[in-house]
Amino acid sequence: MGKLILVRHGESELNIENIFFGHLDPKLTKKGEDQARKTKEIFSTINYKNIYSSPLKRAMETANIINTKNYDINLIDDLKELNFGILEGLTYEEILEKYPEDAIEWKENWKTYNYQTGESVQQLQERCVKFIKTLDFSQGNIVVVCHWGVINCILSYYFSGGLEGYWKFAPNYAGITVIEFMDGYPVLKGINIGDVNGVI
Repeated sequence: MGKLILVRHGESELNIENIFFGHLDPKLTKKGEDQARKTKEIFSTINYKNIYSSPLKRAMETANIINTKNYDINLIDDLKELNFGILEGLTYEEILEKYPEDAIEWKENWKTYNYQTGESVQQLQERCVKFIKTLDFSQGNIVVVCHWGVINCILSYYFSGGLEGYWKFAPNYAGITVIEFMDGYPVLKGINIGDVNGVI
C-alpha cells in the first residue's frame, strides 16, 4: 500500500503581508520558490504514482517545481484553502474595525463560524477529507500539494477526531507530511520532513 504525501505550498506574496486570505491567488515569492526547490531534492528519492494540487497559484507553482516525474498534475477545487469570504485580504486590525461582531463570533465559534460569503473550518474539513477518501493507495504513493488549513484539517480528522487537533500541527512552507494507512488505520510517519529549521 502507498502513502499519502502532503506538501504545503512555499511562501507566497501575501503570506508576508500579515493579512487573512485563502482564495486570493498570489504567486510564490523567490523564497517560496527556493523552499519548493529544496523539497524537490527530497522528491528525487520518492516514488509516487499520482500528484494532485489545489488550483491556486501558490500550490500549482509548488507542485510544478517538486514534480520530479513530470506527471500530469490533477487540479482539485476541494484542496483550496479556507475561503475567508468578506475577511479576505484584511489585516486583523481591519477586521476588528470593519466587522467587530464577526471577529467575536469567529473567536468563540471558530469551528462552525461561516465567514460571510465564505465557509466554515468545518466545511473546509468536510470537503478536503471527502477528497482524500476517494484516493486509491493500492498502486503506490500519492502526492497532494495544498495549504496549511487543508493539511491541518486532514491531520486533525485522522489523528485527533473532528477538528480537535486543528491548531496542534505546524506544517511549514513546502514541508512534507506523510500518512500511511495500515490495515485501514492512519499512521503519521513524519511532518516537515527534510526541514531541520522547522522542527529544531
